[in-house]
Formats: sequence, C-alpha cells, structure tokens
Amino acid sequence: MSDSELLADVAELERQCAELRFDSLSHEDALALGMDLAARAEERNWPLAVSVFLGDQHVFRYACPGTTAENDDWIERKRKTVYKFQESSFLVGQRLIAEGKEFHAETGLDQSFAAHGGGFPLFIGDVFVGAVIASGIPQQDDHAIVIEALNAALNDE
Repeated sequence: MSDSELLADVAELERQCAELRFDSLSHEDALALGMDLAARAEERNWPLAVSVFLGDQHVFRYACPGTTAENDDWIERKRKTVYKFQESSFLVGQRLIAEGKEFHAETGLDQSFAAHGGGFPLFIGDVFVGAVIASGIPQQDDHAIVIEALNAALNDE
C-alpha cells in the first residue's frame, strides 16, 4: 500500500471531526478512554500502542504485546499533526491525497509529522484540548478503532 492511496471518504472523516466532541473531559475520562481503547486492541490481539494527551500532558500510555519503540515514534508524529491542524491525522493525509498532493511537500513540514490514520483531536465543544492516538496496525484500522472507542465514550455521557 502506498502513502498516496485514498483509503477513506474525506467527507466522512470531516463529519467525524465535527461531531465526535465532548461536553466535558476530565483526566479520569481520558484515562477511561485510553483503557477502553487498549482493551479493544487486546481483545483482538492487535499490536497497538495507545496514548491520550490533554494539553501538553501525556495522561495515558499503553503498548500492547507486539508493539515496538517505532510505534512510540509514530504516536509522536501523529500527535504533532493533530496538534498542528486540530483535525484527525487521517483526515489531513486523506484530504491531500484526494487533491493529488503529498503531505510533506504540500505543508513543508518535516518527517517528525505524519498524516497517517490513528491520531484524533479531543475537543470540549469547540475548544481543542488534546488527542487520542493509536499506532501499530494498518492506518485505516488505527483510525477505526479510535473512532470506535470515542463513539463508546461519547454514548456513555
């Protein structure tokens, strides 16, 4: 699979970013989100690394069996992209691919940023407060499991 392959509907990714927002989000909520995401990965025996950030603080981090330090690097690269654009890292990349553009060439950002699936912004209403990030499986699946966990968290509110 090429980095230039369109893997998702951009309008659907935009809808997710617009709709998956919290009314409130405490450290305890962030912990619960991270734990749920890690449990979903473990149930599937997926080698997934999971992180949740609030502001500049890394409030949750877990690496399922089969992950490596490379997954930590991917988490940081996706986190930087989410924080820069305040959109999912998958949306940022897929939107550019749909336009026939390449992420690093178009944005001028270095390789410490990644526009691959798995990074998703956390908002309280319209206020950006952090990110939830997964790394370790194909990027569309990294994204999908994060969306699954966010939907579960938001439906419990």
